Amino acid sequence: MYLWQHHPALRSALRIVVLLVAFVVILYAKVSYNASQDFALGEDAYIHGEYKRAITHYERTIKWYTPLSPAVQRSVERLWQLGTEAEARGEISLALEAYQTLRSSLYTVQSFYIPYQSWIPKSEARIAPLLAKTKAGEEHNEDQLLQGTARFALQLQRHVGPHLGWSILLEVGFLGWVGATVGLIWYVVDEAGNFARRQGLLWGSLIAIFFALWLIGMRLT
Repeated sequence: MYLWQHHPALRSALRIVVLLVAFVVILYAKVSYNASQDFALGEDAYIHGEYKRAITHYERTIKWYTPLSPAVQRSVERLWQLGTEAEARGEISLALEAYQTLRSSLYTVQSFYIPYQSWIPKSEARIAPLLAKTKAGEEHNEDQLLQGTARFALQLQRHVGPHLGWSILLEVGFLGWVGATVGLIWYVVDEAGNFARRQGLLWGSLIAIFFALWLIGMRLT
């Protein structure tokens, strides 16, 4: 109690920690909700046979990645399922789109690790022969397919990673959003306990700007 009463810096630090924890929890809940919404839209499209629209929503779900998200995991599985089903029907273009979307979306959400990384080589193992078959055309022989598959497999292994500029924008947007939110909470009430309108407008505007930058970076990375 003594420390709490006579060390305002300690109280301030604790308030900041509590605010940051609350913000992270709210952010996690928001991203998880967006992922579940996009997954539901993907499932609706899949049920109605609108496979290209389904692929789009499954991709968006994965880009809303949060650890242990069931919607993200099910979207990964659905994209693989879409690819195998399309391949079985002889719809090579659709199968390629599903496999390539699965591979690229997992690379998009990488940070210091790649979530669901084992799905990437599985996808590449299907992408390479399908690309070879597409490029070879109807008149092809087994040697052409084998050579094309080997060439495309090598190209797929040369993944460069996310675009640096969009990745920087993503980080700036997220950190700025967090900082502006803390600033709003901290400064929106003045020392007299009154609402500081100008401060509220300033920090609120910054939140909107950085949030927009974060969304743009996340979509284009």
